[in-house]
Amino acid sequence: MSYSTFKPRFIKLLKELGLQEHTIHDTRYIFVIMLNNANANPTTIVKLVGHTNYSTTENIYTHKDIEELEKAINLI
Repeated sequence: MSYSTFKPRFIKLLKELGLQEHTIHDTRYIFVIMLNNANANPTTIVKLVGHTNYSTTENIYTHKDIEELEKAINLI
């Protein structure tokens, strides 16, 4: 399915579900963040999102919020 076909369907679905409008890329971003926060294997994350190396994924997609930082501190 092409992007131009998928995008209007995606927006319509968000409206039907009563969700605020997001870009399709937002879902990719959240997917990577959730995988990273769940401590998924970095190699697996890279393969799932199609990057060539983890540094791209790490630098662009894996920002930690305060809750995740607190969880890391609580490990010790």
